[in-house]
Amino acid sequence: MTDATSTPEAVVNAYAKGTATRDIALLKSLFHEDAVMTGYLGPDFLNGSPAPFYGALEANEVGSDYASETTSLVVTDKIASAVTEEKNLLGLNFTNHFHLAQLGDGTWRITSKLFRHA
Repeated sequence: MTDATSTPEAVVNAYAKGTATRDIALLKSLFHEDAVMTGYLGPDFLNGSPAPFYGALEANEVGSDYASETTSLVVTDKIASAVTEEKNLLGLNFTNHFHLAQLGDGTWRITSKLFRHA
């Protein structure tokens, strides 16, 4: 088990680090292979895999003033939910709701991310 996936908190913190540094390999290691991203980017409803998120990070610089704060984290046995507030990700602010699950090997992965930009 890697440190980045050892607890739900570690996964959420690694997500923020991977986003800030555009570390796509790290981000991919945090999401379950069947993870879903759903949400609103402006008026547009998006629903699918995290692939477009990875592509946006690969194509654009993340500013040094990017910040992410976890405002809620609830762990119930082998499932967890977390809420984060991101500031200035590619010029936008986001509220993210993550669902995480502990896999059979003891690691934690993001199974879904629900988001909106503010």
